Amino acid sequence: MHIAVCDDESFFRKTLSEELYIYADKHGLNFIIYEYSDGMELLAADMSFDLIFMDHQMTDKNGLDTVSVLRKRNVDTTVIFVSSYKDVVFDSMKVNAFRFLVKPFEKEDLYEALDSVIKNLAKTAYIVVKDTVNQKNITIPENEIIYAQADNIYAEVVTAQGIFLYSNKISLLVKKLNEEYFYRSNRSYIVNFNYIIGYSKKEIEFSNGQKALISSSKFKDFKSKYLNYLKRKSIGE
Repeated sequence: MHIAVCDDESFFRKTLSEELYIYADKHGLNFIIYEYSDGMELLAADMSFDLIFMDHQMTDKNGLDTVSVLRKRNVDTTVIFVSSYKDVVFDSMKVNAFRFLVKPFEKEDLYEALDSVIKNLAKTAYIVVKDTVNQKNITIPENEIIYAQADNIYAEVVTAQGIFLYSNKISLLVKKLNEEYFYRSNRSYIVNFNYIIGYSKKEIEFSNGQKALISSSKFKDFKSKYLNYLKRKSIGE
């Protein structure tokens, strides 16, 4: 498992790397850790990582801007933000952060986050959709789905890579998706909590700028489940 630790404090990088190796040894995992002192250095490396620990505030290029560049490159790597400032947790959600740890954090919080990452990577589900441009079926991981919208008897599946067709009803699609992350906001939409950056009583806004409708009868339930999702992501508070 390739892990990047990006932080401008050398002591923190060293300490975190040591804890990661201890965790890997206890769980029989193979961690290969790369350390970077700022976002520019990580971006210049042009490597593929399974997990990135990203400091929010750095001198040359802050963590949020760095991950934004990665997302624009269609890099969907799992990112855990680390910061001494609790109030930036919602900024991290804009770039689909997996967790947010507040410095200084206990090793138990780190281990819990790692447990969740390993579990999430192991259970990533895939669905078969049709690429209508190339006229062929492809398999995509469910965590790449931003939202899905009913299209007659089928469903359009929207991802950062494009729009694909799920050749069955949206009611069957929602049963295949992980309910911890996906929610059916009305008869026509399924939304992924990971990509939500804002909402009102009428609509939900995603990180790609698009929006989905939410029915008034579901708003209270949606809000409760979405806030619970945010609490699960924001540990260490």
